[in-house]
Amino acid sequence: MIDKVKSAVRQLLKRKVIGRPLVRLRFRMSRLSTRIMAIMLFPLVLFFVGLFSIDQYRTTLIRSEFTALERQGFTLARSLALAQSEIDGGLARRRLSPETMNHLLPLVGYGTELRARVFRTDGWLLADTARSSDGGEARLQRRRPAGNWERSSRYFQAMMRRAAGMIGSDRTLPVYREGRQQSANDYDEVLLALAGEPARQLRQDRRGRLVLSVAVPIQDLRLVRGALLVSISGGKIEEEIAEVNVVFIQLFGIVTLITIALSVYLARSITTPITYLAAEADNLRRSRDLSARMQRLPRRRDEIGRLSESLIELTDELQKRMAATAGFAADVSHELKNPLSSLRSATETISRISDQKQQKKLMNIILRDVVRLDRLITDISRASRLDNEMATESATRIDLRDLVDNFVAARQPTTESHTLSFDAVDDAVLVNVQDGRLVQILDNLLANAASFAPPATTISFSVGMTAAGEASLEVRDKGPGIPPDRLEEVFDRFYSERPADEAFGEHSGLGLSIAQQIARGYGGNLVVRNEDGACFTLTLPCAST
Repeated sequence: MIDKVKSAVRQLLKRKVIGRPLVRLRFRMSRLSTRIMAIMLFPLVLFFVGLFSIDQYRTTLIRSEFTALERQGFTLARSLALAQSEIDGGLARRRLSPETMNHLLPLVGYGTELRARVFRTDGWLLADTARSSDGGEARLQRRRPAGNWERSSRYFQAMMRRAAGMIGSDRTLPVYREGRQQSANDYDEVLLALAGEPARQLRQDRRGRLVLSVAVPIQDLRLVRGALLVSISGGKIEEEIAEVNVVFIQLFGIVTLITIALSVYLARSITTPITYLAAEADNLRRSRDLSARMQRLPRRRDEIGRLSESLIELTDELQKRMAATAGFAADVSHELKNPLSSLRSATETISRISDQKQQKKLMNIILRDVVRLDRLITDISRASRLDNEMATESATRIDLRDLVDNFVAARQPTTESHTLSFDAVDDAVLVNVQDGRLVQILDNLLANAASFAPPATTISFSVGMTAAGEASLEVRDKGPGIPPDRLEEVFDRFYSERPADEAFGEHSGLGLSIAQQIARGYGGNLVVRNEDGACFTLTLPCAST
């Protein structure tokens, strides 16, 4: 039989059935969850520690019990003194007769927990209610057997009482000991009572239960005839203290469970969406699909929901910029291929012909393509560095009227075929921009207007305020305007629709795109409409005063 058991155990070990965990915990506490639960449980720990220092209620109960016990002792002592006085017939004797002791047990009462002892003036015990008997018969009653639930409840209550007793017990109390031959020397309070002073004493027995005793002198006309020691067990006090502590412990347990449940709920409501967002961001980082988007958190309208929306907007903006960078690279490649192809064809052809006129013509084409390449590379470099440069540049508060006025005055001498005019509102128009970037927008708009406006016409600049409270700058020309279906496309990169009499390749098609990019970088916009020619409108947010 033993060999069969050993072989079965070996088979289980080979299958790795024995030794592996039966239950795998899936809930892992993150650092944030641990911090949240620690913070929420900290007040409960302070509450539990406070149970060890709650002793005021216990002291009040003991003081009340001492007061009642002392009152009973004085009453008993006075009754004994009066009874002895009647027996002595008015003679003052320092003794207590046995006849007087016969009145002690009826005065104390039958079946009470109060114990009374009388000591003579020489210190010896004269009477003790614990050694008296009323001669009654004890009635035995058969107890009903307790059920499982009742036994479990009693066991739980006993455990709670022991725990409560450990919390509220005082280990510094003297231990109550009672010898076979009792005398006043065994009790300090009795010695004081024989000297005429009542005294109290709190002790504990070997089981740790309280014992309260009060000694009062038995005297008549200041003649001490003996001492009365009344004592009682502190069981009721211990039960009341234990009940209070049990209530506190139960309340602590209930509050702890509720706190843990709320902590877990709070931790999961915070850490779970954050973990989800981190996983989504990691998946998006590993994905090569630029069209992929982070999923929104359902039914989250709090700060985490706003964080989710911000992350979604951030990732969408990054993907747009990545797509724009890829498109920009493709456009750059396409735009550079045209002059490079022209250069290649011209250089291959010039080596095959001997006609000097044709060679000179091809050389002009080569030079024009080189100039075009240089312009393209310069504009492409400016467009690619624009975002980084604007991020590092510090904006200043300037008056848009003064800047445009100075610009018109500086550019008028260099624009001989057109007349520049400026008009502005009376009040200052303050904006937060970098003045060099705003001049770059004005240069691009002026160059575009000068290309399309007929000679000897006026290009007008005007500064004002929009109905929405934004700063407005308009540049108007008297040219043919822009085709209605091209009002949006003119701001695309490398879009170029030049006049018929203009030589090919004079413009890279990046000027208006750069101007709109700068405007949007400062929170504004650049749009165009047809109004007796082309009218470009730049709007910028006003600077706060």
